[in-house]
Amino acid sequence: MKKLTTGVLLAGAALMSGTAFSQPASAAEVTLKFANWLPPFHHWTKTSRRFADSIEKASGGKLKINMDKAPLAKPPGQFDLAKNGVRDMIMHVAAYTPGRFVLYRMAEVPFATPNAETGSEGLHKWYTGHGFDKQEFKGTKLISAFVHGPGLLHSKKEIKSLEDIKGVKIRVGGGGVLMAKRLGAVPVAMSATKAHESLQRGTTDAAFFPYESVSGFKLAKLVKFHLEIPGGLYTTPFMVAMNQKKYDGLPAYAKRALDTAGGAAGAKLIGQGWDQADAVGKKAAIAAGNKIQQISASEKARWGKAIQIITDDWINKANKKGQDGKALMKELLSMMKG
Repeated sequence: MKKLTTGVLLAGAALMSGTAFSQPASAAEVTLKFANWLPPFHHWTKTSRRFADSIEKASGGKLKINMDKAPLAKPPGQFDLAKNGVRDMIMHVAAYTPGRFVLYRMAEVPFATPNAETGSEGLHKWYTGHGFDKQEFKGTKLISAFVHGPGLLHSKKEIKSLEDIKGVKIRVGGGGVLMAKRLGAVPVAMSATKAHESLQRGTTDAAFFPYESVSGFKLAKLVKFHLEIPGGLYTTPFMVAMNQKKYDGLPAYAKRALDTAGGAAGAKLIGQGWDQADAVGKKAAIAAGNKIQQISASEKARWGKAIQIITDDWINKANKKGQDGKALMKELLSMMKG
């Protein structure tokens, strides 16, 4: 009897041990590393944390996301941090890697969206609805697509017309070079983080940015005028993406959390954060005593005609990809405008 009892106990222990080792991976906690390249006073620090918190909550607290406090690479190198597995998650500006996200960058057109929340949700649904993420995100997985709020012109001198903007040196991102040229300005391409220094030194006299950058990059005292353009003079698409192998190896609960709190829901949440930051930026401009103006309808039409080539170019690029560029653009703009 004693022998039998010992045998049963040993068998039970072995069974329990086997059960413990064969527990599904979903029981394990996971920590992801999220790269960050923007300064701590920029709204992205808080917005990205809220985004990460929403994913953690969706996982029941088992998935943790740690944000980097200092950049591991310059802005154009962020996507490769994820693709090469240096970081699990990244935030990247599509225009910083030319040629890589052709269909994604179709959002870089004038008068595209009234706010970041509507534009971000619309872009994500449009892009993933067509399955374009499977084509352009090789080695990585798109978590959420998003855009900033309406792009406007911040300048040291008053600009209200095409005549006023002629010859003005404007800080632009990767997608703003052609636009500045078509408006008669002189584009000075650089990453967003260098804008403050360039305005301070006089390398540039104006900048294309949404309102949030007035606070995010401390521009309020460097410029004196802000020209609003309904729908935005331009739009910049961003992304939160992660390493595909890392995602594939995650427990089921972690994938579900990323898919449900990310996706269009995540795009909307990030867009809301950007809109709140735009409101803060505009208040900072007003507090600095700067002059805020809205472009006239007749002048907007003139600017629109001058930069129509921007929209036409993206339509043509989509056509070269075998798509119906005109139909895609019409659908995209409809979804981004809500």
